[in-house]
Amino acid sequence: MSKPRLIVFVGTVGSGKSTHMRLLYSKLKQKGMNVKMVFLKTGHLFTFLLEVFLAKILVSRRRYVFPIRALIEEKPRFFKRVFRLWLSFDLISVTIKFLANIYIPLKLGYTVLVEEYIPATISDYIYLSKIVNSSLRMNSFVISYLLKLTSLCGPTQVVFLDAKDDELALRWKVRGSFDEREDYIRMQRTILLQVSKKLSCKFLYINAGTKTIKEVHEIIINHLLL
Repeated sequence: MSKPRLIVFVGTVGSGKSTHMRLLYSKLKQKGMNVKMVFLKTGHLFTFLLEVFLAKILVSRRRYVFPIRALIEEKPRFFKRVFRLWLSFDLISVTIKFLANIYIPLKLGYTVLVEEYIPATISDYIYLSKIVNSSLRMNSFVISYLLKLTSLCGPTQVVFLDAKDDELALRWKVRGSFDEREDYIRMQRTILLQVSKKLSCKFLYINAGTKTIKEVHEIIINHLLL
């Protein structure tokens, strides 16, 4: 663990990615390592502003869902028309965050812990493109561009966390977060899982719903030290 590396936490919403990334961060900091935590996914920077603006003028106020979900469910035809614009905004936002928060810190000698990262971005793009009947292929410019970004950082270690649906729903309720669409969780267990394996040099899958936080943390530590 002494060399700079990229460690990614992905998985279903509510499976414990943030919790275990923070635990690993604390562990590495105690060892005196230069380490940085980052969140990289769709819907940030310019894209977030676009989503909020469109949601405010086009859909009803739904505080229990994200703006993009409200647009998809209430204005599907409109979202289909602006999907390419949304995609362009998001690609620019992801690139800026990638360079500033991941690529540069790695070059400066940091170990970077990332929640979601490029696998989640690719999976979300594919998921949304299917909703608007404009499916992105793996050889499309957008996907190829994202894959080139990952190649800039070298080998990536991926930790994929999951739990049963009832356990995830309970966690959403406890932390007061939004309920997720069933098809979105299903996408994370299929497309996200496949992309994560493809982009990982060292892949770890954990069913966090059957283990304590301490047990999951120990599994992650032991895996990274192999």
